[in-house]
Amino acid sequence: MMAPTASSVITSTMHVVATAGHVDHGKSALLRRLTGMEPDRWAEERRRGLTIDLGYVWTELPRPDADPLTVAFVDVPGHDGFLPNMLCGVGVVDQVVLVVAADDGWSAQSEEHLEILDLLGHRAVAAVVTKADLAGPERTAEVMADVARRLAGTSLRDAPVLAIDSLSGTGFDALRSTLVARLGAADRSDAPEPSHAHEPSDAHGADAGGGHHGRDGTRLWIDRVFTVKGAGTVTTGMLTAGTLELGQDVEVAPLGLPGRVRGLQCLERKVTAVGPGTRVAVNLAGIDHDAVARGDVLLAAHRSGSRPPRVSTAVDVWLRALPHSTIGRSGAWHLHVGTATTTVRVLPLLGELEPGTSAPVRLELTDPLPLRAGDRFVLREAGRRRTAGGGTILDPLPGERRRGPDRRLTHALVLEELADAVDATARLAALVDAHDGLRDLEELRTVLGAGAERLAVAAGLVVVADRVVRRDLLDRWRTHILEAAREVPADHAVELSRLTAAAAGAGCPRRLGAALVEHAVRDGGLHSHGGRFVHHDHLEAHLLARARRREAFRTRLAASGFEPPDATVLAEEVGIPSFEVQTLVDQGEVVACGALLFTAETVSAAVEALRHGPGRDAAPFTASEARQAWATSRRCAMPLLDHLRVSGVTTFDGTHHRLARPEVPARGDDTDPA
Repeated sequence: MMAPTASSVITSTMHVVATAGHVDHGKSALLRRLTGMEPDRWAEERRRGLTIDLGYVWTELPRPDADPLTVAFVDVPGHDGFLPNMLCGVGVVDQVVLVVAADDGWSAQSEEHLEILDLLGHRAVAAVVTKADLAGPERTAEVMADVARRLAGTSLRDAPVLAIDSLSGTGFDALRSTLVARLGAADRSDAPEPSHAHEPSDAHGADAGGGHHGRDGTRLWIDRVFTVKGAGTVTTGMLTAGTLELGQDVEVAPLGLPGRVRGLQCLERKVTAVGPGTRVAVNLAGIDHDAVARGDVLLAAHRSGSRPPRVSTAVDVWLRALPHSTIGRSGAWHLHVGTATTTVRVLPLLGELEPGTSAPVRLELTDPLPLRAGDRFVLREAGRRRTAGGGTILDPLPGERRRGPDRRLTHALVLEELADAVDATARLAALVDAHDGLRDLEELRTVLGAGAERLAVAAGLVVVADRVVRRDLLDRWRTHILEAAREVPADHAVELSRLTAAAAGAGCPRRLGAALVEHAVRDGGLHSHGGRFVHHDHLEAHLLARARRREAFRTRLAASGFEPPDATVLAEEVGIPSFEVQTLVDQGEVVACGALLFTAETVSAAVEALRHGPGRDAAPFTASEARQAWATSRRCAMPLLDHLRVSGVTTFDGTHHRLARPEVPARGDDTDPA
């Protein structure tokens, strides 16, 4: 699939269709006639006349007044021994052709394939009754009526039932016309991610998916890995979301292996970019083919500074049990999703599922997978090798298990709300409710794709720091913060730690406390002053008391002249907190000289005393002479002298100090001040 071909182009719209049906009912023969290509890739398949693994063929169907319609087919095995390969083939494809042979009629694998397609929410482009010439008109009509009856009540219910014969070509014109009419009506370039975009047959399977996730949501389920000489590792699969471009950085999940797109081919044609809904071969640089396998997922590399995409080790799902199956904790279970298969532990929230019922269930995965809300899955009994049920992933990152019947019941009700969500906004709100009203924003981006923050705002939720919070929770935490601020006397401010502790006592995560206080400041409930906070109702009284404290502190400090008292003792006497003293320093009203504080006017007076005393006419002076000029102690003189030196007012040669600037002449003096 990676052989050199025509020059690079950007791919146009492609439609991918899977086959389904019982073994030997003519799926491969139908595709040979329709496409002129051989879907059985292996010599053993052709020798045995039996499809074992997935086959890939394609064709272009002419359309009147439009470009040809490109249709790629995934041919799946019909033998029950190869059902995991069948599930891999239909796991990410939205449209199918169901095949039933007219001579055999409805068979065992016809039934199981229909169950699987219905569980996945697939739609049928057509149901095709093959070998019509061999069976004859009467038998063919009988089988067609039976097929239509069996499709009723499933997601394939609106499929036209056609009769064909692959040897003679009978009915193929009608089949081509049906493919063109039913596939060409949809513009796949804007379609939702195929694994999500289904109208299920039960009420709780409504589209839960994230739709088109953009480049950040790029996801390709890998169904084949091989090497090409001179090119290296090649993976193939269907790009279900986002885009892939030449040179793009990617990673393979769940291990997070980093790589780069070296080449792209679509239907044996080199391309420069592909969009969602396209089957593509991706030549990867930097990843060894032995490190990649079917069931892995190709993702766009996470942005620098962001967290790597999270993978699911447990999921909350809406599970439907088939009419012949009971699903519970006991038994061995296989989960099939995308192209991946893993064993799971089934943990029903409301007791085991009786045949034909639906309910919320927790599944714990043996192998981590990069799942998203809305992904469809099939659950099979490993021992009996029988399909038991399937459904929709509601929450791929559900958090801890709920313990106790009351908590499980509450969580089950939230998951039912999530299953019933009619749009992305309601879905996001339910996903936040599923985590008790508080959820990590980056986690929601992983679950739903890009746009989670916009959806949160639309849902009436609040984004605080990196969390999405239900408004009633935010209001409760905010109330506790404001009450803590109100409890502080109006003339004082409260420290951050006291407010965050109050929020934590109401259930707010400690890492969110500071952001919540900032939110309250933006809302106007709190006011910030010097790293402390004041309740809005206290603001006027606080400002008046603060002004009085500062004036008292400045007055007492000014009165002390060149012999200031200990700043801490003075602050305690006046009743001014240390952060307000620091504010006076920062504003230049008070000058810090080492551990001592002087008013700005006192410092200016000290300079004038030197200028008219020992430092007159730029004369050198000693520390002792400065101390005598200020009539103060050495304890006060030395820090003040050091401040004047550091600020450039004086110089010091190791023995003598000197004013750095000559005296500025009095007003009216004609002497050049320079």
